[in-house]
Amino acid sequence: MTAARTLALFQGQQANQPLGALAGEFVGYELSVRGRQYESIAREVNSELLGHPSVGSVMKGVFGFTLDDIRTVREASTGLMNERLFGARDRVGEASKGGAPADPEAFLRDINLMMNECRLFGAVAPADVATRSGIAETTARAVLDFFSTSRPAENDVNPVLRFVEGELPAPWGCIADEDEYLILNGFLSEDELRRNLERGLIAAAAEKKNSAAKMWPKYDKRRAVYSESKAADLLGKLLHGAKPHWEGQKYIGPIDAADTPNLGKEADRTAVDTDKFESDILFLVDGVALCVEVKAASITEKSRSGNAQRLAKDLEKTLKEGSAQADRLTRLITTNGGVWAVEGEWIDLSSASEVHSIVVMLDDMGPLSLSMNVLADKGIIESAEVPWIVSMHDLMVLSRTMDHPAQFLEYLRRRRGRRLATMVNGVDELDMFMWFLNGGMYFDPDPQEIAKQLPLEPPIKASDARRYEEQPRVRLGTLTDPLDAWFYWQEGLSRTQAAKPVRREQAWVEQYLSSSEAAQTPGWLMFGADLVGLSESAQRNIGKKLRELRRTAQGGGIERSLTTHGAGSYGSWLLTISVAPKDASTDHLAEYMDAKQYQTRSDRSMLLLCQPNGSLIGTRYRGRPQERTIDRDYAVDIAPLRSLKMTFSKLPPSARRSTVRLRGSRGKKKRK
Repeated sequence: MTAARTLALFQGQQANQPLGALAGEFVGYELSVRGRQYESIAREVNSELLGHPSVGSVMKGVFGFTLDDIRTVREASTGLMNERLFGARDRVGEASKGGAPADPEAFLRDINLMMNECRLFGAVAPADVATRSGIAETTARAVLDFFSTSRPAENDVNPVLRFVEGELPAPWGCIADEDEYLILNGFLSEDELRRNLERGLIAAAAEKKNSAAKMWPKYDKRRAVYSESKAADLLGKLLHGAKPHWEGQKYIGPIDAADTPNLGKEADRTAVDTDKFESDILFLVDGVALCVEVKAASITEKSRSGNAQRLAKDLEKTLKEGSAQADRLTRLITTNGGVWAVEGEWIDLSSASEVHSIVVMLDDMGPLSLSMNVLADKGIIESAEVPWIVSMHDLMVLSRTMDHPAQFLEYLRRRRGRRLATMVNGVDELDMFMWFLNGGMYFDPDPQEIAKQLPLEPPIKASDARRYEEQPRVRLGTLTDPLDAWFYWQEGLSRTQAAKPVRREQAWVEQYLSSSEAAQTPGWLMFGADLVGLSESAQRNIGKKLRELRRTAQGGGIERSLTTHGAGSYGSWLLTISVAPKDASTDHLAEYMDAKQYQTRSDRSMLLLCQPNGSLIGTRYRGRPQERTIDRDYAVDIAPLRSLKMTFSKLPPSARRSTVRLRGSRGKKKRK
């Protein structure tokens, strides 16, 4: 396996193709990584897609079996193997305890089975499987035949050499030997079922077997419908149960991206070359828009075997198309605050002040989804902002693991950053996710970009500029061990109880996230992500000052508050936390917040009103920057506010946290 992976990487680097090196890395991943999906997640997807009645009828018509039949054969076959293995072991053990065996011939058969014919432990016959499971023998044979490979003919190339050359044996499950089938590791495993069955459907259609050519479009349509519906459900779960703003919406878009401003609500559209486009999913939650495109098509076998030209073609059809679709809608929302439906109706989306593009792939993309810089350099990704490309499996893992929607938004913000795309190498999205949970996935921002968001222009220190320019690249190793342990325990594959991995927030942040999510108060998502983005020390320092305010407020009197600010890739923000005794007046706080936001030119501001016991009793959020006027400038200048020089005596708090080592384990552990 090491030789096969090394050869794939070498051949990719030597290939005279734009995506040659990436194709080699992809083949190396395909050859060396097994069990890429958690069993419970793969089983859920298979049950919902392959177990659907319409797909079941396709499988029955083309293959002669269904998903339930596959699982029945797997259970019966492994049961037979275990019964023979442990039966022989137990019989030999019992006979050894009692002196001379009562049946010497049976004893010798068991000894011979264990010592010389151990392959028979895993060899099953269709008749035995049918008897044990209750399904028809023809059905059992159909399943075993489909998922088997035969011994090579005398003059054929050794399958080991074919594997080293990058050819994966498929379908993979057992070796046919006359009327028996030798079970292999990963026999009929859930994570490869869909791809194996799709290969079979495509091959049957090409050979015009059992009306497969007519069946494939039926399956392909169901696969697309399922993928879009599943992606919407998962993202809704990550957003605290939010429903999509739309699904399958057709709208008018420009042929040339430069014409985007000419498709606004009041613009003259007559001179613009346009076309009809479709958006798969749009979420619009608390000022955040997620433009989602879903791609259900699989990467072809030629691409998976290292054909760089075919890989480029597949990526054109999937990633490039999906990215362009999401980016087109993103530009329209950002520029015009809405879109024109094909029926001529204006769809107002002006409440969105933060827009993200996401491409969800039903297939596992391996290192492709973490190679945004390569894909951008080679023209596969042409947008200025890189989309988040994520597999359905990994999106399901995040939906089961992420505690707060604000944490998901902060992950999305960082995941889409150009800096991260050019500074990180890895092969697994879940390693990136675990890096985030552990407090990492952060690079120092460009100090010049931060300075542009401040009302003053402080001189940029040479040390800050040097630290930004000299940040080292990161090679992610295996960080998923805690995640694996939790899933294995949840799935019953491990007896060792394991806690779910979590991203730790300070108590006051955790309190705000929980209460604001439950009440859906304005700013709960966007400003929550701002707070999640603070470093551990910044959260802790604010928490320390908050505790001091609470102690002081215990004696009654006036309200007491603290104000801080921050800036990042998604704008600047202002936070005031006020602790008010029971009879203290808080009427002035709204005016103060508006004046302070105007003075600091912050894009958004949040007031948190607390009681001395620490409970949060109210919030006030302003999610847009205020319009600048001469009268307002004068009013704020004479207001009793701390000066800008005093306010910005320190740079905004960093988002960096102490984190675990990034090297991880040397070898990529497979998932059971």
